[in-house]
Amino acid sequence: MRRLRNNSDEDCTIGMSAMVMFISTILLAALISFTIIRLTEEIGQNSQNTAEDVRRDVANSVIITGAWVYDNYDDMLFMMEFGATGEPIAREDVLYVLTCTESDGDFFYRSAALGNSNGGSAIHVWEVGTEGPINNPTFANVDNFEPGARYFFTLDGGTQTTPGDDKCGPVHLDTEGINANLWLHIPNGPSTQQVLSLSNGREIGSQII
Repeated sequence: MRRLRNNSDEDCTIGMSAMVMFISTILLAALISFTIIRLTEEIGQNSQNTAEDVRRDVANSVIITGAWVYDNYDDMLFMMEFGATGEPIAREDVLYVLTCTESDGDFFYRSAALGNSNGGSAIHVWEVGTEGPINNPTFANVDNFEPGARYFFTLDGGTQTTPGDDKCGPVHLDTEGINANLWLHIPNGPSTQQVLSLSNGREIGSQII
């Protein structure tokens, strides 16, 4: 009887050990599965972040690096520089928006593709280091902007409805004692905005940023 009881106890111990091992195996498998799933999610998230960083690095960008009074009425000259990364951009795909608000709240704006005056003075666009439009009968606007390159462009004051007047140009800004805002919108990249403020009156060549 004692031997039978001992055998029964041993069988019970072995059964309990097997049960513990079985449960431990299940817990280990669950832990491994959780770890693999967590690692997969982290790798996926890191891949998305890396892709976003790459997309941001190769996106087009442009900044306005200089601005001057160009004539005695409403024309202005600007210099812009495109980021070294990105892709060539067609000039007609770059849109400008020129705005200003008088002290009484009257708002004026003008917008078009860069190089398109839509009335008023002609708008010229050329690469820095090349011959501009003055005394150049064969001058033609550039058609594409290259990454890392710098360009000059002129803008004419006026509004969408009255392109021939001087609104938001140097004379208007000086007379009203106000600033203007210039926006450049480019494809596959952020817009850039520049406040235009007369720093030395409206004499030709005076800076306006």
